[in-house]
Amino acid sequence: MATSSIIENIKVNNPRVIEEYLAAMEKAASEPIAEKKDSGTVRITDPAELKKIMLRGIEKWGRK
Repeated sequence: MATSSIIENIKVNNPRVIEEYLAAMEKAASEPIAEKKDSGTVRITDPAELKKIMLRGIEKWGRK
């Protein structure tokens, strides 16, 4: 619904702009979506490990 209201409010008087927009849309549709690369982050779910990390932060920055 949001995109339909955005599209209805666009007014373009220059045919070149419309052609460039359509060319960009066609290019985006034809190119494959790049796969997300692994960022190297690790999800920590062990409560003891999480507590150790949180306490390390408190020790580093001081208790408030």
